[in-house]
Amino acid sequence: MTSTTVRDRTATGFEWVALGTACLTLAWGPLAQGSTFSWGMSGLILLGCLTTALTVTALGIRGRVTIHNPWWLASALLFLTWIWLSTTWAPYQWEAYRWAGVWTAVIGTAVSLHVLAITRARQWVILSSMLITGAATLILAFLQTRGTVVPGFEYYPGTGPELVTGPYFNPSHFSGYLIILAGLSTGLLLFTRPHLHSPLLIALLAALHWLNLKTDSSSIPAVLLATATPFLVWVWVKHRVTGATLTALVLAAGIGGATYFTTPAGQATFKANQQKLGISRDWEAFVRERQAVWRYGQELWADHRVEGAGIGQFYSEAPTYRREERAGGTTMDRKSVNYTHNDALQLASEIGTVGLVLFGALFASTLLGTGLMTLLAWGLVPVLVFVGIYDAHLTAIPGTSAVALAFLGMAAGRTSARDERRKVKENPVTQALS
Repeated sequence: MTSTTVRDRTATGFEWVALGTACLTLAWGPLAQGSTFSWGMSGLILLGCLTTALTVTALGIRGRVTIHNPWWLASALLFLTWIWLSTTWAPYQWEAYRWAGVWTAVIGTAVSLHVLAITRARQWVILSSMLITGAATLILAFLQTRGTVVPGFEYYPGTGPELVTGPYFNPSHFSGYLIILAGLSTGLLLFTRPHLHSPLLIALLAALHWLNLKTDSSSIPAVLLATATPFLVWVWVKHRVTGATLTALVLAAGIGGATYFTTPAGQATFKANQQKLGISRDWEAFVRERQAVWRYGQELWADHRVEGAGIGQFYSEAPTYRREERAGGTTMDRKSVNYTHNDALQLASEIGTVGLVLFGALFASTLLGTGLMTLLAWGLVPVLVFVGIYDAHLTAIPGTSAVALAFLGMAAGRTSARDERRKVKENPVTQALS
């Protein structure tokens, strides 16, 4: 056995160990209460950094790395570098280092999957792990409907049969995670051949939507949208003219629906039917609260336009911008505000315009990949952008961010040449954009 063979086998072993720790990271992220509490966040940092270290070791032993999407990889590494630079001007250093550690784990895991999960077998290992973790979150949510909760977990006030959070603390955070699970499940049903996994995915989707309606979350519509958008991508793949026509019709319907929604008649229709969607919150109060929270991010960004206040600084800096309750007109001005409920404002307020541009480049370059993963990403990315307008699942909830960006890291890549040749024998739908 030559030294080259031994080196390659050793590298392959490290790669599979790195993939295994990546699966553990992506399971820990959501199951550890979204990794939002200190113990969950610490575990995510340790597992994600271990995954990154194992990947670097494997690549070092092999002595080479194939870069399939230099734009995505450069955006990810520059984004992470800028985050660490922002710790140098952050007023509260400990919080800055803690959140820089979170982003190192999240981006490191995503980059690891980008460079390692380049065969169909490896991609399916990661996807299967994500779906199994998703099923586990649904089981925990179902147990809540029966009055059973996890000992030691903290739960949102009112959690129980009528308000589920899964393993997360907040029901809205759980619903945000379900966006990813819905998009992947629907996409796999559409872009893979019917097999033993098909009825399992259908059952997963049915349980997911039933439990989603019990979260009373503003992200409920986004979960429904994540189930629908893969169908639009599927039509594009089958017939591009039909896809373009349908896309135009959907956009027109969306604009028309949004316009009608803002009218008195639309509001009356919504209030008459919102309980059927599992939403009991008053829309006008929701908008007032969101506008109040967005103002903190807008003013913080205005004061630190280029560089931001520093990663992890929003929570400590927001009270500086608090107005008197009488002047503010909303109870949010007398509450503790821990994040902006807008992904763009969360990034802009903490790492400025530079960080926002780098994150946008990372997102956009995701869609330059090829194969099944990219098809799934085309169905999921628009929904994540949409929900990021009024929530911040990708920037404030580490567990959800880790899963989403890890998947996008795989989607941004290209499968190996051997797997490309193998596609000739596979479903022609998966060949269309590859």
